[in-house]
Amino acid sequence: MQDSNQIDLLINQGQNKIGKKFIFGLLILLGIVSVFLYWYFFISTKEETNEISYIEHTVSSGTIADLLIASGSTSIEKKINLSFATSGTLNDILVTEGDQVEKGQLLAELDSSDLKNSYDRSNLQLKKLLDMPSDENLKNAQYLVSQSEKNLNDLLDYPSIEQLKSAEELVAQAQANFISAQENYDELLNPSVTKIDSVIKLLDQSKYSISNINLLIEKSKDSVDTSKILLIESVNKYCDSQNNLPFKEATCSGVENLPVSRNITDKILNEIFICCNANQTEMNLSKSFINANSNYISSLGQINVYKVQLKSANASLKDAQNTYDNLLTPTKNDKERLAFLEDQAEINLQKRLLSLEEIKLGSKVKDINLAKENLEKAKFSFETLKNGADVNDLSIQKLLSTQAKENISKTKLYATFSGQVSSINSKTGEFIGSGQNFVTLSDLNTIEMEIIASEAEYVEIKKGMLGIVTLDSKPLSPLIIEVIAISDVPNVQQGVVTYPVRARFIRGFEVITLLNQFIPLLESLSGSLGGGMLEGMIPGGMGGGMLEGMIPGGMGRGMPEGMIPGGMGRGIDLNSDSPLLSFLSDELPAEGMNGTVTLLKESVQDVVIIPTDALIAERSLTKVLISIEEDNFTYVEITTGLSDGENIEITSGLNIGDKIYIESDDESIQSDSIDGSASIIGNFMESGPRGGRPPR
Repeated sequence: MQDSNQIDLLINQGQNKIGKKFIFGLLILLGIVSVFLYWYFFISTKEETNEISYIEHTVSSGTIADLLIASGSTSIEKKINLSFATSGTLNDILVTEGDQVEKGQLLAELDSSDLKNSYDRSNLQLKKLLDMPSDENLKNAQYLVSQSEKNLNDLLDYPSIEQLKSAEELVAQAQANFISAQENYDELLNPSVTKIDSVIKLLDQSKYSISNINLLIEKSKDSVDTSKILLIESVNKYCDSQNNLPFKEATCSGVENLPVSRNITDKILNEIFICCNANQTEMNLSKSFINANSNYISSLGQINVYKVQLKSANASLKDAQNTYDNLLTPTKNDKERLAFLEDQAEINLQKRLLSLEEIKLGSKVKDINLAKENLEKAKFSFETLKNGADVNDLSIQKLLSTQAKENISKTKLYATFSGQVSSINSKTGEFIGSGQNFVTLSDLNTIEMEIIASEAEYVEIKKGMLGIVTLDSKPLSPLIIEVIAISDVPNVQQGVVTYPVRARFIRGFEVITLLNQFIPLLESLSGSLGGGMLEGMIPGGMGGGMLEGMIPGGMGRGMPEGMIPGGMGRGIDLNSDSPLLSFLSDELPAEGMNGTVTLLKESVQDVVIIPTDALIAERSLTKVLISIEEDNFTYVEITTGLSDGENIEITSGLNIGDKIYIESDDESIQSDSIDGSASIIGNFMESGPRGGRPPR
């Protein structure tokens, strides 16, 4: 729908009636006048009527925590897959999944009938050795004698016609390789005229392409200028029209916002030509504006296409130039490489020639003598066999019989440590190979959190960091963890690099000893999540203090004095509704649970803090607004410390109780949007205070 046929028709009609030059000049004049009128009636008026309000905020103290967010899942550190040391059919399973077993407890048995048969066969073979020699043994010994005689005859008849032919073919191949290597080296030092001309032709083609593309870019820039002027004229007509045209505010927002987005023009088309029965004037103005906007977008896109082509042409020119330079002046590495290949080809040729000469000389005397010696040994073994079994053979067979007996004992599988049977991977009657995973034994007391850290997170995570895990299956029961190991060996899957980090769960009364360290983490999470996740864990909200809600009932009962660090009280009253019980419990999560891990990198407590929105950056200084009296604005320079994104630590320049003012363009902001002591103190209308609005 957004083609340029209609606007082209209008331009051609105007050219036929008045002339190109007059139309062009008139369009420029109208554009300048329209821009001036738009600035005078819209931009300057908006600046004069802009409404500014300021919120008064009382500086307070608080906690800032720098957090690191990652993901992970629970895993068991002490977990082993048990398997049988031999193969066989599963005869009996003595446990089921979920059973608790003790170390050394029998878990399953294989059918040992085949191993017993093997044991019987070993005994039978031992008996045969004792009853030697048998007819079969005599035949085997006679066969070895005949093979030794054949090897000796082959050496005496060496070389055969086939062996000579094969050696000559290898020599011919080595000669061809040597000639090819020489030709390659000569071509590198003295390239042919044809090859040089080919590279020069590539250079000329690349230069021509660059010149042609540059010319197209210049023409496209002229087209962009022309289409922009036409678009400005169409926008002005559209905006100046007294008709009820849609989306004027978005369309008439200024020259700097041209071209108008496709989303807006589609909506204009829908209202003008589809839904709202526009008159002919509205349709013509909309069609003219949309066509001009489409042409301007197309001309801008064409320049980008030519720029991409220019970049490709420059790369081709660079490649052709490098090829030409290397052709005329080969590098030292190329010379050394081809010279090395030529030397290797010559060495290989010499080896093949030497091998051919050795083959022509026939078998070596020492090889013939060795074959004769082997023949004598085979004859001697044959004669010895006639006299009965060898003592060594008897010893070996006795050893095999003993091993077969031991294999029968391998059909029983025992637990290597006390734990829970997590899974059984086979059923009674199935065949199990040696080493095949049969049962998984887990020690549930060794469950940990395995954190998947990216490269950026890996450099920030340190051993000993505390954190909180929110499991997907238990979002209202977060757990406390401590990083205990960070692997330096990454896992790479589909090009993504991660580092496994192990963390232990802190349970029981160890939580009390670490209470002060994770208070900033809990308070920061409560603030960032709006109390949602920790609402059930920290009753009473964070406004009354984290410990006040986390340890209900006062600090004076239920626990010996001194168990809470930092002098936080004389004791804790733990009742059935206390959220602290979820931390003090020794219960651990199940394996394979996924969750979000929040680690505490750094924190400060009881420091002066203000909202980050109050900061005003001016050159290299950071300051805040502390006084507004009529037309006078008073600022104070500050230095900042740690920030959590919403609030920031003030290390100098402000004290607790000081008043500051935060600019707000929204009059509807309530006084408790920043803290309870904040309030909107005034609105500056029209021209505003002298000196302009405070710098941001």
